[in-house]
Amino acid sequence: MASASFSIIPSSALMEGMEFSFCNLYLHHTYGGPKPNQSTIVSGNGSTGLGSTVANNWVVYDGLGSDAKAVAHAQGLHIYAGNWHNSFSLVMGVPVEGGEWSIVGGTGEFAMASGVIYKKVHERRPEGNIIELTVHGFCTSLKGRKFVPIKVGPWGGNGGTPRDIKRLQRG
Repeated sequence: MASASFSIIPSSALMEGMEFSFCNLYLHHTYGGPKPNQSTIVSGNGSTGLGSTVANNWVVYDGLGSDAKAVAHAQGLHIYAGNWHNSFSLVMGVPVEGGEWSIVGGTGEFAMASGVIYKKVHERRPEGNIIELTVHGFCTSLKGRKFVPIKVGPWGGNGGTPRDIKRLQRG
């Protein structure tokens, strides 16, 4: 029997990253009424719900009033597997009044994002809930701005001395 092969290798590569934080966002989770924003695509076991698969396109707003703007869409699939919901871009915890969702990926400016979305039910409505979100995370910058280091120093160990990087003068 062949054994699995994997390795974890330390890296001293410089990586540009960003920290992001958003608060006072409101997700409109509309599962009923004339305009639902989620739909069951696979029905699960009748007694346990196990296996239910739902596609969602939840709208996220920057406020609560009629002047609130749609700032994002939480799109994807969630699968009911016991007391946990799993998703391709979010891992959703036990469905309770409040809780956390893990950020495990992203696209565009948020490529390879990781972090936490804190959620709590703000308002219950007959057709669905409004959920208040606070988002905190990090992501690696894969494209865009390039930062030029202005100091170099020792990497690992106790030797070496930091020094300034001299810029070439253009004539």
